[in-house]
Amino acid sequence: MTHVPTTSRGRFIGATAAASAVAFGCPAILSAQNKEIVVGLDVPLSGPYAEQGKDQLRAYNMAIDEINKAGGIMGQKVKSSVGDDQTTAGVARDNAQRMIERDGAVMITGGSSTGTAVAVSGLCQQKGSLFMATLTHGDETTNQNCHKHTFRRYNDAYMSAQALARTLISKYGTGTWFHITADYSWGWSVHDNLAAVVNPKGAKEIAYVKLKLGTTDFSSALSQAQAAKPDVLVLTEFGADMVNCLNQAATFGLTKTCKILVPLVDEYMAKGTKDNFTNVVSTAPFYWQYHAKHYTFAKKFVEAFYDRYKTYPSNGAECAYVNMMVYKLAVEQAHSTDPAKLIPILETIQWNMTKGPEHFRKEDHQGVNSVLVVEGIPLADRNADGFNFARVLEEHNGPGVMAPLDSLSCKMETA
Repeated sequence: MTHVPTTSRGRFIGATAAASAVAFGCPAILSAQNKEIVVGLDVPLSGPYAEQGKDQLRAYNMAIDEINKAGGIMGQKVKSSVGDDQTTAGVARDNAQRMIERDGAVMITGGSSTGTAVAVSGLCQQKGSLFMATLTHGDETTNQNCHKHTFRRYNDAYMSAQALARTLISKYGTGTWFHITADYSWGWSVHDNLAAVVNPKGAKEIAYVKLKLGTTDFSSALSQAQAAKPDVLVLTEFGADMVNCLNQAATFGLTKTCKILVPLVDEYMAKGTKDNFTNVVSTAPFYWQYHAKHYTFAKKFVEAFYDRYKTYPSNGAECAYVNMMVYKLAVEQAHSTDPAKLIPILETIQWNMTKGPEHFRKEDHQGVNSVLVVEGIPLADRNADGFNFARVLEEHNGPGVMAPLDSLSCKMETA
């Protein structure tokens, strides 16, 4: 594999040491109480976000295998129940219910959509089951639709918008903005957060075009953008939808005439857009090449993932892997898989794995961690699989870009 430079500032705290011991072969500490722990992996394996779901599943499987090889959790083997959520809220909810009721899952995790995350979160609250959301970016997951049994480590839209807007204003100014947005909770959340930051700074919004999830022909919206001649074109699309939208934007010449923003990107989206992603500005909660240079655990994770799958992990895969390791830490600290005992642990636990110090904010269960603002590089400067797709413009620390507590709509249950 491509050489990953030696870490310059990887640091370990107690939680990291425990997680690292599991991931890389040291024996488990606690003895068995029951025969197995079942976790539900509710991920999109078909539909517009399928590549993201499949990469999460790779990471989950790797984490579970490493945990089991090292003795399991409290001596119990981890077993998974897998379901394709099809990026459809009802399907995701049905999957989770089946996993809990039929398969005995004590924790549900996964997803690549805020719509599916909100649906699963509500179901898990009703069932009293823990939900560790993975790739869900909309604020709703831990704000308007927060639940006691849900924890989300992935950056929310507010965090990404704050980071992106601050970098853009300092480097490119404001000007006229044209938005093409996925017409569901995530897209609305991203648009509203970006507008709230840049419009007061002088940005002028000239259009806000909303298109349904799974759109394949973006020509009508893009022709409007071409006629409007904006300074900034914001494509709030994800997965295959973003790939189609950006590639079609290039055919309209828009990649040459305006600054393009994609509020959230991963390796598969950048790969699918090839040279069209050059100079596009976006955010990512994790970027394998950047973090592996700075954190020992990230370097080991990237190398292990590459050795197993012969590809580098997307940020969704990294979140899936860390979710499993944090869950293990919490269960071993609580000496139980009972959510009533786990939730207080998760509200106070801290870890230092792939990104430096992290924790969940008690008030809304949102992960507190850094956000990268990145800019795409030409295809000629990438490796063979295209996964070193960007340069990092800035890294914003989590506390500095989080939504203030007094702005939250979250009304957390007491149980």
